[in-house]
Amino acid sequence: MKALITGVSGFVGKYLAQNLIDHGYEVWGTSRVTPPFIINGVNIINIDFSHKDTITKAMEDVKPDVIFHLSGQSSVQYSWSHINETFQSNVMDAIGLFEAIKDSTIKKTVRIVSIGSSEEYGLVKDLPIMEDADTNPGNPYGLSKLTLSKLVLSYCSFHEMNIIHARAFNHIGPGQALGFVTSDFANQLINIELGKVEPVISVGDLSSKRDFTDVRDIVEAYRLLFEKGKAGEVYNVCSGKCVSIQDILTLLLSFSSKQIEVIVNKDKLRPNNVPEYYGSNHKLTETTGWAPSITLENSLKDIYIYWKDHNL
Repeated sequence: MKALITGVSGFVGKYLAQNLIDHGYEVWGTSRVTPPFIINGVNIINIDFSHKDTITKAMEDVKPDVIFHLSGQSSVQYSWSHINETFQSNVMDAIGLFEAIKDSTIKKTVRIVSIGSSEEYGLVKDLPIMEDADTNPGNPYGLSKLTLSKLVLSYCSFHEMNIIHARAFNHIGPGQALGFVTSDFANQLINIELGKVEPVISVGDLSSKRDFTDVRDIVEAYRLLFEKGKAGEVYNVCSGKCVSIQDILTLLLSFSSKQIEVIVNKDKLRPNNVPEYYGSNHKLTETTGWAPSITLENSLKDIYIYWKDHNL
């Protein structure tokens, strides 16, 4: 089985590549620039999504059985100040990919797993969030991913293409960039542990509750969706559980030997913050048999160790 991952050098892409290799896949990956490092066994090709002919040629050369479309702009905060870039990356590049495949010889044989986001839902009335919930994204990133999901349904319906759309909720794990809560907390704690800063950690609202899943479980779900999912369907990828940011911090603090003061930074408080937000994974588990296997504590421990090694 041959897989192609767009955005293979990103946080999720590297874990997905390793998962696929471990399950006997031949793995190819796209990147706009040659990444400084990549998992052994991944074949890298460069694709410009604005040039249909180059995409088509790449598809004809590789002839993948599945394409995991991970490439895109993934920051909510960044999307507010870079709306054009966000829609170019998350919508127009996807159109370029879909159009190239539509007119290629692999159209009838390839399955695409499109990666969306829980941000597509926005504010909801009922929890847990089901796939058929109303969608009302509250930021440009979420709107771009919702547009992508609508494109998926259109290409499936109008052009009989084999595409699945996965709406991933918060995913965490070692190697995630700063700007995400678990990485930010762990990095601050390690700097304190190493004596680089005073034993004080600055936080925002700790009462918010979110749905967290380890990235290694997330990519397992993506692979199973390719193998067992149904074309034209949307699937939530989430733990189905709610965890407070306070609980995240408490677990991370338990890994440190230092006495650390926690202070609330008003600049990190978000107006109109949603107190609780989590999804249902029932459709995913019923279809694929998937279930999370990595506990929150083990995931946070791995994140803590990653930042400890990274800061030495």
